[in-house]
Amino acid sequence: MRYLYLVAVALLLAACGNNKCNEEKSGVILPEGEFTYNVPCKVVYVNADKPGKAILWLWLHGGVHDRPKHDMFYHPNHFDCCDADEYILQYLKESGTKAIALFPVCYKANLQETIKWIDCYDDVKHIIDDYANKGLIDTTRIYVTGSSDGGRGAWDYAEMHPDVFAAAISMSCSSPRPVSIPMYFFSTASEGDCTSRVDELVKQGVNIKYKYCPDQKHGGDAIECTPELLKEFFSHTK
Repeated sequence: MRYLYLVAVALLLAACGNNKCNEEKSGVILPEGEFTYNVPCKVVYVNADKPGKAILWLWLHGGVHDRPKHDMFYHPNHFDCCDADEYILQYLKESGTKAIALFPVCYKANLQETIKWIDCYDDVKHIIDDYANKGLIDTTRIYVTGSSDGGRGAWDYAEMHPDVFAAAISMSCSSPRPVSIPMYFFSTASEGDCTSRVDELVKQGVNIKYKYCPDQKHGGDAIECTPELLKEFFSHTK
């Protein structure tokens, strides 16, 4: 598989020409090429023909210990075992929201032991900054969501970088903690009922909307991302 990976990279770089890739044409930002990101990242432009700046939405996949499962070179059309990422993307399309959707992969080419999303934050922020510096996004409307390991990553990003994100959604994890931005949180029977901990945080003034979903499988939270919830979620600004 490593051979196929290298062949895919070589072909894509050759198609770009002189290591200069147009992400709008390829739909993918590579570790090599025009940008010097260390994390591969699929990019989807939603309602790109609409005027104005786009919102920026990040989906953090689960299973960071099994990176090839989520690598675009292995599965170019799908990044996660969860349906919520596709459901949210469909909502953005159908609601007419102009958005740039980022699906980064949690690993670094030069740091194979990386096992947490927070380890990749600087590289993810590099991607965010690139779109901000190009004037393509509304920097008051940057959102992070994820499931399982990605759900924990969403908590980490919300907790440590509230100046960047307007709101976050965390699914299928059990690590609620104080954050200063609005957080939407769902856990399943695999993670347990976090109601008592969430109630404590709410009493402290933390803005968390939580639902325990015991009948859902780990990572299967798409049904909780209703259009009403997503409309509210994407209305938050910094």
